[in-house]
Amino acid sequence: MFARFQTVSSPHTDDLEARRGELTDILRRHAGYGGAYFMVSGPTAMRALVTLWATEEDARAASERTRAATGDTASPVTIHEDTVYEVTEDEPGPAADAEPTVAAVAAFDGPFSDAGRDAMDRIHGGKVIPAVRALPGTVRLLFLWDRLSRSMRGLHLATDAAPLDAAGPAVDATDPAAGEDPALISPPDRVERWAVGGADVPVTGASARP
Repeated sequence: MFARFQTVSSPHTDDLEARRGELTDILRRHAGYGGAYFMVSGPTAMRALVTLWATEEDARAASERTRAATGDTASPVTIHEDTVYEVTEDEPGPAADAEPTVAAVAAFDGPFSDAGRDAMDRIHGGKVIPAVRALPGTVRLLFLWDRLSRSMRGLHLATDAAPLDAAGPAVDATDPAAGEDPALISPPDRVERWAVGGADVPVTGASARP
């Protein structure tokens, strides 16, 4: 599975709820579509769209297919980021059937060597995910890998802020870096919180790591 992470700003007159509904209807008709999360950053009103796709080709072709479906009449937006990631981990939490209202997005800028990526994968798979997945209110955890920039992202979707607040202490309690070469690993370069304004996720997938 692949994820496309886009951040945009749009005119203040844009009807976000109407735009979400229109875009969701279009996305559902695209080949390989697996769901979407519509997010807004409170301090900046920046919007983020995380879409899930069966293949990298489907993820990269999504914008062109959307323009074709709308006749290129969509509301004007300024795109700040547009990155396609491989989904390396996809794990449901105790609240997997609930609608997320908030998300924490951790960015690991890298670039990571092959050994560095393996070390980070061990930490995420062996320490971070088990600790955070168990927190009440966690809906879903996604870890993403960008093969071009050799960077990572982690998404923690939750029903409220409580599991996001608890995530750091829960991970720290596992001593996540124990046994790893400090030169190969890195804490997040930044963690941003977003409000989740809407979600269209038919099925919560299992881990996609090959």
